[in-house]
Amino acid sequence: MTAEDFWSRHVFVLLSSDIVYRGRHGDLVRRLRDEGFPPVAARALQADPELIDDLYSDLIAGQWQTWRYRLVDAVLGLGPTVALICRCDGRHAELAKLKGYQHPTDADLGTLRRDFDAINSAMSVMHSSDGPEDSEREAAVFGLTPEHAGDPEQVAAEIDQLCRLNTPGNPETRDFEQVLASVRTRLVGALWEELPAAVRQRFTAEFADTSQLGLPGSGDRLAALLGDRLTGDLADVVRCDFTPKWRDELRMAWAEERLRRAGVVLDEWERVVLGSSLHFPPLRASVEAAR
Repeated sequence: MTAEDFWSRHVFVLLSSDIVYRGRHGDLVRRLRDEGFPPVAARALQADPELIDDLYSDLIAGQWQTWRYRLVDAVLGLGPTVALICRCDGRHAELAKLKGYQHPTDADLGTLRRDFDAINSAMSVMHSSDGPEDSEREAAVFGLTPEHAGDPEQVAAEIDQLCRLNTPGNPETRDFEQVLASVRTRLVGALWEELPAAVRQRFTAEFADTSQLGLPGSGDRLAALLGDRLTGDLADVVRCDFTPKWRDELRMAWAEERLRRAGVVLDEWERVVLGSSLHFPPLRASVEAAR
């Protein structure tokens, strides 16, 4: 089989570091099999900056701004990615439809990006090549060629084992709203000793369920409740919903530093989720449930 014939029947798929970090990449591999796109080859590797430049060379040359480099580096810096060659028998467009729209807020129910809870278009679960030429080029960036391919049934166990070997010991489970609620909850905890008894009581009554601190508008409610207890510009950070409408008002590095000075240190997942969502609309579970 020539390379041209091979790539007319196969497609390159990249399982992004965000889904590996959450330990759901093995489930996605099985879903691809069930949908008729079985992997025939796989590699797990850390995507370094040079590799990222090679993968996105056309976008970098055409339209990317510097902040996009930083976001992609941050997302892929979460950990390993899993690169696949999948059999598609020419159904590249069908796979693209199954994958779902780039912005998960606009992706249909039943698509992979919705079913696997993509955070936003930067933390979007997976990438698949648009066609044979792109598949050949992008697979080569990750060191995959037709010579690595085997029969799907024969290599299935090996690929599943590769996924297990790259599953974190404590996979991340928080979505965007849970991350936001966690950060705000810890901030209130850091300020708790300074709060008057009346403010503590009002907080307990209004946010008995602290998961509500991730809901739309909860930042304004919390800032109003805490009032002048939010010194300096900390009130702006509390009000910030970490969505694109805030991008021109608050920078992630500044927000992170202000939180740190207040006693709240963001973990890696929180930093990437909130930072990327300042640029790309996050999928909000509460909004979707209300539709």
